[in-house]
Amino acid sequence: MNILNNLWLLAKTGNVEQGKSDFSKSFSLLIKLFIILILFKILYLALVLGIELSASVTIPKVANDLEFDNYNGLLKFTLVALIAPILEELTFRLGLKFSKTNVLFFIAGITYIFLKIIIQLEWYICLIMVAVITLLFSLVLKNKLLQKLKDFWKKNRLLLFYFLLFSFTFLHITNFKLDNAILIYLPLLMLPHLLAGFVFSYARLKSGILLAICLHVLNNGLFALPLLLGD
Repeated sequence: MNILNNLWLLAKTGNVEQGKSDFSKSFSLLIKLFIILILFKILYLALVLGIELSASVTIPKVANDLEFDNYNGLLKFTLVALIAPILEELTFRLGLKFSKTNVLFFIAGITYIFLKIIIQLEWYICLIMVAVITLLFSLVLKNKLLQKLKDFWKKNRLLLFYFLLFSFTFLHITNFKLDNAILIYLPLLMLPHLLAGFVFSYARLKSGILLAICLHVLNNGLFALPLLLGD
């Protein structure tokens, strides 16, 4: 019940206090949150099945990515279960607590996502541009400006929490082929990512970014296991 109360507190305030924890407590929290994620997934699948059966409709599935489909099973699994969780946590969860480094990680992550996924540039071009842009911001974020940002973070925790949460959620719209027919389903399609992002945020604030990454890796890894059998 303590976790549920804390999750409710997070939803209302955008923050939970980080507790002092050893390895055993962190591991216990990891397992509990992973179970919550699985329960969310089961409930979501039941909801989708119920809608499809009662309304005789087919909920859109993830669109095929020709470049991704050409990878072998191990590479697909590594990208989905390891690389993506690390990048997403550093981009969307690290900044839940303010520091210059955390802000720069957010800027770097958002820049890469925009260049690679939206504009669809080659990965090496994206990395070069990310390095340049992040370096420029690191030079600009000094003293007074940094203090103003810190004050803004402190006064607007709830706003920043939901901004990062919904940014993470809507990133996954790119998993689907967007057309007029899919718009009506977007709230349903984004629901599992919203719930997962909420739990990842709790893990990050309660125990630290490492636990959030581990939880995200576990979550993605479980559902990406079939990719290993794809060869």
